[in-house]
Amino acid sequence: MAYKLQVVEDKMGLNFNIKYSNLAKDIRPEIEAKTSNGTIVKERSTYQGQVLGPGSTNRQWVDDQGNVYAKQDLKFYHQGQEVPENVQTKVFTIEGYQPEKNYTDNYVISTYYEMYPSTNDMKKDYDKERARITNLTGMKKLYDYLKANKMVARGEFSASSKGFLVGDAYIRAVDFGNKWCLEMGVFKEEKVFEHLQEDVPQIPAAQTTTKRLKMV
Repeated sequence: MAYKLQVVEDKMGLNFNIKYSNLAKDIRPEIEAKTSNGTIVKERSTYQGQVLGPGSTNRQWVDDQGNVYAKQDLKFYHQGQEVPENVQTKVFTIEGYQPEKNYTDNYVISTYYEMYPSTNDMKKDYDKERARITNLTGMKKLYDYLKANKMVARGEFSASSKGFLVGDAYIRAVDFGNKWCLEMGVFKEEKVFEHLQEDVPQIPAAQTTTKRLKMV
């Protein structure tokens, strides 16, 4: 599934529209479980031995007295401070740049998206192609800057309207032979290396506890 996103960068005057889609296709083999006599069985949710059908359970906001509340009637707090729930990012504002090495070595990336130029939902073929080329030109300008400086572009990004922790994403220039593209990786957490090495290892010399005898 493709999503729409506007990319903005003030210093270079960039403002273009793209679409992005998940690079991971989550291909899984279809596996069937069968008993010794060939009966197909499936893993299902149960409660007290009874199988729960699809849609038989749902999550609701309930107080200790069992009263049910609609989510829109609630406010959410973190350490006493009211916080808003995230909304899906529609405009990705590039707030700065970081070395490409950070993206590959320092960060854990949870999701990777492929970015490609939008046609701005134009109806006529000519208008579609004109919009696509205009957006592609903006993408190429950003690509050239990232490649020349070996940087990634950072900005706040929420893939969906869920959760309360604002995330970040990084746009990276990618090459495949003489072809290019822009990739967006969503930051998950910083890598923590606990066993970094400094020098070339040296095998210590063998130690002896015996004493050589001398006449003088």
